[in-house]
Amino acid sequence: MNFAIIVAAGKSKRMRKNINKIFIPLLNKPMIYYTLKTFQDCDLIDNIILVTQKSDIKKITEIKQKYNFSKIKNIIAGGKERQDSVYNGLISIKDAKNNDIIAIHNGSNPLVKESEIIDCINAAKQYGAAVVGFPLKDTIKKAGNNFIEKTIEREDIWQVQTPQCIQYGLFIHAFNNAIKNKLKATDDVSLVEALGKKVKILKCSYENIKITTEDDLRIAEGILMKRNNFNVDFSMGFGQDSHKFAPKNKKLILGGYTIPNEIGLEANSDGDVILHALFNAISSAIGEKSLGYYADEMHKKGTADSKEYLKVILNKLNQKNLKINNVSISVEALKPRLDRYTDRITDSLSKMLNIKKEKIGITCTSGEGLSPFGQGKGMQCFAVVSVT
Repeated sequence: MNFAIIVAAGKSKRMRKNINKIFIPLLNKPMIYYTLKTFQDCDLIDNIILVTQKSDIKKITEIKQKYNFSKIKNIIAGGKERQDSVYNGLISIKDAKNNDIIAIHNGSNPLVKESEIIDCINAAKQYGAAVVGFPLKDTIKKAGNNFIEKTIEREDIWQVQTPQCIQYGLFIHAFNNAIKNKLKATDDVSLVEALGKKVKILKCSYENIKITTEDDLRIAEGILMKRNNFNVDFSMGFGQDSHKFAPKNKKLILGGYTIPNEIGLEANSDGDVILHALFNAISSAIGEKSLGYYADEMHKKGTADSKEYLKVILNKLNQKNLKINNVSISVEALKPRLDRYTDRITDSLSKMLNIKKEKIGITCTSGEGLSPFGQGKGMQCFAVVSVT
């Protein structure tokens, strides 16, 4: 049998996110999805053990069930260091034979190809241990105190990635030796090297990178789009809302921005017609209920700020590992003239939605006075969003 140990218990400090980076969406799916799908689809993999943070076991279980990753037989908690996590995965295997292959792979290497897994497994069967990597293309310098000390000859220098495949009996022997001699290694085949054994190295694609920074995320998304012929799944949502002007002195708030010296809109809430239409657009894109379903109960509890309503649907968007690509807003009203305020409204929306200002478009029209809104009796807003 061939076992895969997927290591996904890192803290993701360099990513500067509040979650384990394996859950960060690539296109419209969590990063770990792509890693697991490749191993799930690989005919040579019989059993997957996923090692993650204890707090993430429930979320991983949900991903397993959602995408039917049936080869995942065990989800266990990792250790303090990567080496400890791999060891936890190894000792959880109870039915392996000495010549069975253990393929260790980083959950944050989502671009691995099935052919690379197969080649590494076959090499480990023949040589005992194998690793994939790629030859360095750039000149390497050793520096101290920010000054170059020497140039390192790059010939025969490789950057290793995963998978790293080792025969089960040899791997157990390597770990026992590491524990006995208190050896620490940042990759798995180093423990085999410490036994004086040779490790076969195989060339993999330069696309098989470990995602560590936000720049790596953008690179990975580009590679995935190319692999899928730019066929990225996305959803569109449409929302509408309208209010008449309030008879009393009330502030006019649009897109979270207060328009100075203008009468507000009649509503139980602050009457922010833009945020209300935007809420409904996002909700329709992700299959949730309309604004009133949530806002009525929130208003009963004293919440009238439409920004708080918007947070509800944005949280649901995040729970589905989706993000907003762009927003289009059209406001119909005779007054006030909004053109001089659209930049400020866009700034406000950009911060709330966490998207760039250039991804937000706002147009305004009086509709030639053909509707009550064009006749100055209120305001109507239409919103369209795309999400992936």
